[in-house]
Amino acid sequence: MEKDNTIRKALFFGDSNTFGYDPAGYMGGRYPREKRWTTILQENLAGIWQIESDGLPGRAVPVTKYEWQYLRSLVQQAMPLDLFAVMLGTNDLLSTLSPSAAKTAGMMNELLTFVKAAAGNRSEDFQILLIAPPAIRLVDQSYAEPYVSGDKTYADIYEEEGKKLSLYYRELARYRNVKFADAAQWPLSFAFDGVHLSEEGHAVFAKYMTEVLRTEFPDQKA
Repeated sequence: MEKDNTIRKALFFGDSNTFGYDPAGYMGGRYPREKRWTTILQENLAGIWQIESDGLPGRAVPVTKYEWQYLRSLVQQAMPLDLFAVMLGTNDLLSTLSPSAAKTAGMMNELLTFVKAAAGNRSEDFQILLIAPPAIRLVDQSYAEPYVSGDKTYADIYEEEGKKLSLYYRELARYRNVKFADAAQWPLSFAFDGVHLSEEGHAVFAKYMTEVLRTEFPDQKA
């Protein structure tokens, strides 16, 4: 299907906070569609952007053959694109007892290369937005959740590696000449597990992401 050239198309690739995961749901759930930041973002930018998203609970930066194949298919099927945005890294840190922001940033660098290659000769048609995920500030309940590997003794380690990840991503974006947004600096609120955005957190995230798209990618029709 041909894309309406008056409306730009963005694809957001992320984890449970892009999916809209609600930890209070039975066996895990999902916030109502209208409460997710991706939906609110679409409403805020109606007539300017077409927002598509692919979020998956537990997703980390791809490492397996299947994960890379999925990403290639996702990008190719989404074309033509004006923007590919990615927000990953939280699970890479929280799912291990040896979190490494440097390693995660290195893997993200590979992802950026892969996305461009997946688009082939159409890679110049779109820009990339690298998003540093929300700050890691765990609460007592966090350590009872299966997606956090360490106990309370790892609190400072996870928080510090999260801070480093934002810095590494900022430098990576500069090195790769792609756009950057730092969600770790946004005043976001979280659900009881301290990991997933609350409904209010989704609303605030959408507000800031709307400003990112309006500022970094001015309306072509203006």
